[in-house]
Amino acid sequence: MGNKPKDILIIGAGLAGTTLAIELIDRGLNVQLVDNQMSNSSSRVAAGIINPIVPKGVKRTWQYTEIFPSVFSYYRKLEARFQTSFIHEYPMIQIHANENERHEWRKRAESPEMADLLTPNGENTIVHFCGRLDVSKFLQTCQLEIQKSHQFKSEQFNYSDVIFLENEKVEYHQEQFDRIIFCEGIGVKQNPWFNYLFFDPTGGDILTVKIPNLPNKEIIKQKQWIVPTQEKDTFLLGSTFHKQSISYLPNPDDAEFLLARARAITGKEVSLIKHERSVRPTVQHRRPYLGKHATLDTLMVYNGLGSKGSALCSWLSPMMANYIVNNGTLNEEVNIANYKN
Repeated sequence: MGNKPKDILIIGAGLAGTTLAIELIDRGLNVQLVDNQMSNSSSRVAAGIINPIVPKGVKRTWQYTEIFPSVFSYYRKLEARFQTSFIHEYPMIQIHANENERHEWRKRAESPEMADLLTPNGENTIVHFCGRLDVSKFLQTCQLEIQKSHQFKSEQFNYSDVIFLENEKVEYHQEQFDRIIFCEGIGVKQNPWFNYLFFDPTGGDILTVKIPNLPNKEIIKQKQWIVPTQEKDTFLLGSTFHKQSISYLPNPDDAEFLLARARAITGKEVSLIKHERSVRPTVQHRRPYLGKHATLDTLMVYNGLGSKGSALCSWLSPMMANYIVNNGTLNEEVNIANYKN
């Protein structure tokens, strides 16, 4: 990629863009972060669940050994640096729907690769190394830090305003950059340089609910999940999935379905505080997209973190930063060099 870059423009201040900005700043680069501050973006409407298990087949999540349990130390270091709190470790109680499912999980708990992750507990199973990132608080904290010495602009990015210069730089609004990295979530579908990457938009609902006298020391999951917050009797509840949906409008029927499920799971009264809906840039093959454009070295993409984004970015953002700064190596499964445009 030629000489080491110095000036970076990042489009999108969700989990990918924000953590990448922090990583690049720590490596001595000048960063400008542009975000349209959409209140119902996929990062801002996110439970932030950290879960090392793939329920189908009851197996370790992809790249488990690279991510767990060090994901928590990644965020703890940032907490200490910013003198605040946004990462919370909880066990997850997997409630089994039937005896067959219970038997499958117990059998997997006996295997050497899963013994440290699963503990049978009566009719249910405890999953270890789980937790929640308070994504909204995390993003706000990081962006305030970025604003201290770098640029954060709240505006809509305009692709047509990008000018490619002969000195292997790009110009945007009269400023020159060595690289532009697109971390724009589902907005990538309008990106003229990376819209060839296939995304499967998925709508999802998250409810903030009140459940009196429910302990807030564990995540509860039975298809739907109930996640503690730091507010008394207040939990996050989700999720419904709407394939190929790009609607951000919450449907009251979806809220009623989730409320009914929470009442059935907990045996308690559950009342709605807030209902939010977002569209997630999910990828069919469940692998994020990272790397540079096939012919335009100044343009890069970092997208498609999906539902496990809170965990994945702790591994991928340092990797992407090393790729940008030191021409490091990207994991083959995420490198867009493997996809044709």
